Amino acid sequence: MGHKNDILGYAIENFTKFGSKRFSMDELATNLGISKKTLYKHFNSKEKLVQDSFQFYLDNVRRDINEYMLQNPNNEQPLITIIYIYKRGLISFQELNPSFLYGLSKYYPKAYQIYSKLKKDIIWDIVCPLLKKAQALQQVRKNVKVELVCSLFLARMEEIVYSKANLFNEYSLHELLDHIIINNLRGILTLEHLQKSPL
Repeated sequence: MGHKNDILGYAIENFTKFGSKRFSMDELATNLGISKKTLYKHFNSKEKLVQDSFQFYLDNVRRDINEYMLQNPNNEQPLITIIYIYKRGLISFQELNPSFLYGLSKYYPKAYQIYSKLKKDIIWDIVCPLLKKAQALQQVRKNVKVELVCSLFLARMEEIVYSKANLFNEYSLHELLDHIIINNLRGILTLEHLQKSPL
């Protein structure tokens, strides 16, 4: 279990479950069955471990999105890709829990920055162009300000999903995707597209 990726995977699982502040390097070493010395050989500080394990987690999210887009070009249906991206996002928010992200922003700002950057990249480099593409294909109404849709709404996912403490226990992922993303996307579609291809 001393392999670096095993450590990263196990660490992020526990940080997200128990909070990055509460779960200690001692506990991690004990649970992994390795010495604390071995742990510090890979990561010279807890901050480095939090940062690296969170990066490892986010890299997996980004890889999932990239692989999906490679396998499903959805050239005529860019909105389907957006829905997939937000489904993947919801799964992450379910795994991460609000206290973990709050703890990061408070105690490990560098790790939180990695998250903010990835979120920004996904919204502005992937989602926004996809929405513009949907607009060019006359699926999104001409008068819709795509950047505004991204700023107001798509960039604020975690505020929405964490606005109620047990949202993920009360509703299925499918219901949340439907109400948070799909219904809002329906609101910007052209009538023609809505009739032809209900999301």
